[in-house]
Amino acid sequence: MIDITRPLSVETAPWPGDSPLQIDWTLKIARGDNVSLSRITFSPHVGTHADAPSHYELQGTSTGSFDLAAFIGPVRVIDLRGCESVSVERLKERDAIGARRLLVRLLGELRPQEFVNDFPPLEMGAADALVHAGLMLYGTDAPSIDPVTSSAMSAHRVLGGGGIPILENLDLTHAEPGEYDLVALPVKLIDAEAAPVRAVLLPPGSVAAGR
Repeated sequence: MIDITRPLSVETAPWPGDSPLQIDWTLKIARGDNVSLSRITFSPHVGTHADAPSHYELQGTSTGSFDLAAFIGPVRVIDLRGCESVSVERLKERDAIGARRLLVRLLGELRPQEFVNDFPPLEMGAADALVHAGLMLYGTDAPSIDPVTSSAMSAHRVLGGGGIPILENLDLTHAEPGEYDLVALPVKLIDAEAAPVRAVLLPPGSVAAGR
């Protein structure tokens, strides 16, 4: 099993302007209480998460509408570190168009305390090609599939329009390119625009569910 979930702590850097993880203690054994009881607040986009269409579309569906079948099953991991963008040509070079689920490594060493704002975005043409080839889920170790400065959220909209959930902030450091089984279930939030995810890779054939 390869854990591809980013560690989440109060030191994890959020998207600029977003809410970081905060842990406050309602009760604490160290203060003389009989149990410890915490209150946690954070943006669901901090750490590894799944975007729902309501994140970028006014009438988009929320996390309660996720189809769990997309998050479980065969997945292909590719390494595109060093590219300027995730293009159709780059995907074809890695034989990635036609994969049912696709995870793309774009970053080098991960520094959880630093927000990475320079990463290769997913081109609209590439997103469209993946949709038409039958992709079920797209994931990346970058904090977004669109540039940090993007207001159009073009790649998000193309994938979302095709019914494809998006995983972001994965940790693919120990995942060699190849075929795996993915289990990446989002927390069952009903009306949110994103949900935290615990994601792992397993040897191919380990998971009977999914397509």
